[in-house]
Amino acid sequence: MWKSLADATVHFRRSQVAMVAAAPGVGKSAFTLNLAIRSGARGIYMSADSDEVTQAFRAAAILTGDRVQEIEAAYKVGKGERYDKVLREFTNVWFDFDASPNLTHIEEEVLAYAYMYGRWPELLVLDNLVNVFDESGGEGFAGHENTMSFLVDLARKTEAQVTVLHHVVGEAESGDQPLKLKDIRGKITKLQTLVLGLAYTDTYTPQGRALGVYVLKNRSGKASASGDLSVELNADLDRMLINDMEAPAGGDLPDAVWEDFKQDFEAAEGIREREIHEAL
Repeated sequence: MWKSLADATVHFRRSQVAMVAAAPGVGKSAFTLNLAIRSGARGIYMSADSDEVTQAFRAAAILTGDRVQEIEAAYKVGKGERYDKVLREFTNVWFDFDASPNLTHIEEEVLAYAYMYGRWPELLVLDNLVNVFDESGGEGFAGHENTMSFLVDLARKTEAQVTVLHHVVGEAESGDQPLKLKDIRGKITKLQTLVLGLAYTDTYTPQGRALGVYVLKNRSGKASASGDLSVELNADLDRMLINDMEAPAGGDLPDAVWEDFKQDFEAAEGIREREIHEAL
């Protein structure tokens, strides 16, 4: 869904497992929630790391283009009906909020989805890896490896695209350093076909710092384990929107964002016209 990533040969493919890693607060959940909601894929988002209310506000922001703070404020004064309607109408993604799912729970969710809809999910998001409880007794690296092996098998059997969120370590935890494959926590990188690292760059947009997507592993295209291949995306985290940097104004944005832009532009034009008139 991001042209700039596709141009860099980055694709989230079905029957494969991808990992998105970043420091806390950088936007890995926003990135993946955009993928889940805006890609049009039908599937499951296992939100172990974020509660239902938080994800509802984020999803409503992505779907409407309104700011998260505005949405939260509307609910506080009992005026959240519009967002309730938007969320009810969005039925592509099934959310699960178990805070510490085990592998059996994940499998049961996928089976329940298939039973209800008569098809396997096209997408399965696990947010995030460290929240998964390995009932086989594996801890740390061993537990994460068991989980990844399970997910690879699940992706093959169901033909779902599986995306797993994970953390980084060391200097990469600052959130503004170029990422390398060795920065992935526990170095859990062998089984995935795609590994992306996220960090803020020194490029600034009207919405804030751009989000760098470092292509650290990519069996189907280009990659650089040393972090030399990256793509910048425009991150508007007030609205939880992640867009291509080169996207034409309003071309891939919800109406509310486009209306804000037009209002700001028209206000600026009005000031300019008054200044010209006064100068005359």
